[in-house]
Amino acid sequence: MYIETTTCISLEHCALLKRYSQLHGISIRTLISSLIHYAILTEKRKAQPFRRVEYRERNNEWKRFHLYLFEDEYEFFIDVKKVWKMSLANVIAYCIDTVLPELLKLLTKEDNTDNYRYRNYTFGFFKEEGIQCCKFYWGLHPEIIRKASP
Repeated sequence: MYIETTTCISLEHCALLKRYSQLHGISIRTLISSLIHYAILTEKRKAQPFRRVEYRERNNEWKRFHLYLFEDEYEFFIDVKKVWKMSLANVIAYCIDTVLPELLKLLTKEDNTDNYRYRNYTFGFFKEEGIQCCKFYWGLHPEIIRKASP
């Protein structure tokens, strides 16, 4: 099942996404998801607790963009927005500006193993000293790794 969300992307960024998604034979949605996931994996931005949400600078050169996301992808994007304190449009713009060149180098490597691709997002709920907590796993859960190891 897909969840549809709408955001705005600058015309320049939209052209970049179209160009590189066609060049590498992946959808724009996959490229955006990979960018955000790669930025999280490489810790390109630290968590921003107790701050207001950042939005992009106002600009008339935007294109409305519809994203059709898997349910877990949608939850992942919401959590990135919360942790980074940025709107989705700003998260995408930030990732294009800071991560795209690095990700494109990985995409063009011959021995590429696709480790940059979005996957393995989950979360767990637990109580600690009577407080309800939630832990996010932006990768394989450590228990799964322990069970899979010989």
